[in-house]
Amino acid sequence: MFQGIAIHSSSVRRQYTHALAVDSGMLLLTRATDCYPGPNELTRLCALSAPDVILLDIDNPEAALACLESLQRTYPDVPVICFGGTPVQQKAFRPRGVSHFLDYPPEPHTFVATLAQAIRSSHDGSLPGLFAFVPAKAGSGSSTLAAGVAATMAGCLGKRVLCADADLRCGPLATMFGVQPRGSLQGALSSADELDQFKWNNCVTPLYGADFLLSTGTLPNPFPEWSHYFALLRFVESRYDVLLFDLPELINDSTEEVIRRASSVVVVATQETVSLTLAERRIAELQKWGAPDDRIHLLVNRWTGRDTEAAEAASLAAWQIRWKIPNDYQRARAIQAGELPVPPASSLGKALLQLAQDLLGGEAAMEAPAVRGAGLAGVFRSLVSRHQLQ
Repeated sequence: MFQGIAIHSSSVRRQYTHALAVDSGMLLLTRATDCYPGPNELTRLCALSAPDVILLDIDNPEAALACLESLQRTYPDVPVICFGGTPVQQKAFRPRGVSHFLDYPPEPHTFVATLAQAIRSSHDGSLPGLFAFVPAKAGSGSSTLAAGVAATMAGCLGKRVLCADADLRCGPLATMFGVQPRGSLQGALSSADELDQFKWNNCVTPLYGADFLLSTGTLPNPFPEWSHYFALLRFVESRYDVLLFDLPELINDSTEEVIRRASSVVVVATQETVSLTLAERRIAELQKWGAPDDRIHLLVNRWTGRDTEAAEAASLAAWQIRWKIPNDYQRARAIQAGELPVPPASSLGKALLQLAQDLLGGEAAMEAPAVRGAGLAGVFRSLVSRHQLQ
């Protein structure tokens, strides 16, 4: 649950805002006033720990502006939602850095939507060390790669790693490793606002030098919202060097938060035409969900030169292939049997180590990630046809 400060022009308006906050299930008002505070009261307000949002009644614009200036000096990065006032009065607050407004009395759904917009707008940058793996289609090997990279980062690079199986419906990692999860992502999300180190230790399953947040394979009721993932990320970001999220192929309103904050989103495809076609579709979906182009990368798994010549496949114009993971069937099966980390001397081990280093900021990670152009599948078919005619 997010925490907020609310300043009102009357007790009636305070009571209404309090009811909205309670009904939203998202906002706890740690301090709310019945009138515009004077200097001493503002000093006490500014002594509180930084809230997630400030609600400011602008029924009296002059008094509201004085409060705004004091609050912004203390909490320069906290978003402010102004409510009430006329459109002309609201316009006067925009040069002061306020971009979120509500008419009074606000409708509950509008209140929730504006609250979410304000909080997310102040946390729109990427989180260093947060990486998401998204399969182009089921069976692309995304979960196997995520597990392999997690163990490589922990075992070979000495990083504190959390690997979360975010496929709530299937939960492949627990099945892959043949373990009964000590805790689950479902449990962590349901109590994300109340997590502490003791509860967290009961959520994660330590394996192969990393912490795994496994899925039970059951859909929770109620279904998690974006705010649950937001709270989870806020709790874990300072506890780990690396956060790996193994996502299902379809992003939703909840997992959007991971995509929006990830420093890299790796779309995992194979060389088959269907997989490449769906990779293009996944990339378009990721862009709609707010992932910038320079954070989206295409990885081709189970690479073999027999299907497409390396030089030809590397020239795919729709989205440049960033990584090619060799088709090492025995090593991949070993990962699924829990033989981790992959020996770095093997071909798959070398590829996973390179992938891990690139994600963490190796020289290859600085290269331009994408070249735009024709559709993936169309270019792929053209390349294969030319190869067959030669």
